[in-house]
Amino acid sequence: MTRKTIVIITCLAFIFVRCSAQELGIEVNGGWQGTQYQLQGGTVRQLPSGSLGLSYGFRLGRHWHLLTGITGGFYRTRASLGDSAVYNSAQVDDAGSAFQYNVRAAGYKETQEFIAAGVPLLLQYQTTGYHTRWYFDIGGRALFPLTASIHQSAKQLNLSGYYPDYNIEVSNLPQHGFGTVNNWASTQTVTLKPAAILSASTGLSFRLSHGARLYTGVYLDYGLTTLKSANDSMPLVTYSAAGISQVQANSVLKMPISGQMTLMSYGVQLRVSFGPAGSKANSKSSQKEEQPHPADSVVDEYEAKIIQTPVIFGAIGETTIPDIMKKHLDDVAAILVQNPAIRISLVGHICNSGTESEDADVGLERAKAVARYLRSKGVSRRRMNTGYLQVSDPVLPNNPAANYRNRRVVITVQ
Repeated sequence: MTRKTIVIITCLAFIFVRCSAQELGIEVNGGWQGTQYQLQGGTVRQLPSGSLGLSYGFRLGRHWHLLTGITGGFYRTRASLGDSAVYNSAQVDDAGSAFQYNVRAAGYKETQEFIAAGVPLLLQYQTTGYHTRWYFDIGGRALFPLTASIHQSAKQLNLSGYYPDYNIEVSNLPQHGFGTVNNWASTQTVTLKPAAILSASTGLSFRLSHGARLYTGVYLDYGLTTLKSANDSMPLVTYSAAGISQVQANSVLKMPISGQMTLMSYGVQLRVSFGPAGSKANSKSSQKEEQPHPADSVVDEYEAKIIQTPVIFGAIGETTIPDIMKKHLDDVAAILVQNPAIRISLVGHICNSGTESEDADVGLERAKAVARYLRSKGVSRRRMNTGYLQVSDPVLPNNPAANYRNRRVVITVQ
């Protein structure tokens, strides 16, 4: 059943990739990942662990994305029992006599570990901004755990039997299963059920490069349904008439003293996204054009300022984009790719003065050069109108030292 579940999850993840997700992300979570439940006479706490995942983001609007994918997590929980507690159960010895089996454990603890696959479905809100953004994710995930491994230990187990028919308590017959076991340890497995999880995360994202962002924040996963099976009527230790060395231990998860078991995880989240993933606009060989999303809107003031910063060409007659301006055009292209509804105009300018003169065609070639560069970064040519001025339009008319700034391409958001 577990293998079938993993295969289904993998197939779903592949389908999401083929559906042209706009962001592909690699996610790492680390913190306290485990379970929580009430334990009578004991304590429960999560242990440090982590998870890995692939995420896929689908754009719903300017601020909103739908996130899904597949995750794999390692979960660890430590349960401890108090030294003074006595756990009893009704048993029958090898002679057929009924008695009350009493177990007192000193220094008892068990570590519960399991691996689980998850399929998240989250709604993400992001603020606008080019370099830094705030994000918030909220939604749920389906968790599919594998069998849990239980590692148990105790400094000492005191095993005794009270026979009510004879009003005696036997505590020193190790060959019949009564006595003291020192430095006891055991390992077993427990089957867990799939569960529904409420998930939330928040933090900041930072631009790494063209099309790549780093998300850093904190996350919280809270279980809505129980992971534990209904088998919760077992004693801490099952009596063995073959001797105290043959006693079989049961996890506290199988005892009536433990309540419903749900997931509880929280910690630090890191995710690197590459996008728009699956977009044909990122391929130079593709002939398909970007299709604006109806929910897109214009860029904000900060992004518009970046777009509309002129591209300066330093030398007279220069039509090749200077290396110093390529970083700026990378930023412009990244904003335009993230906002496919935006159209721009490119107007080439020339410089004419008493000592310097350029042909009007130079301005046109400059505009075409900028358009070609933006197309190489994934911006559709249909989103750009190119033109030029036939006469010089000085930035600072009475400052010859600033003539180099006149040799430019002005980008305007339409």
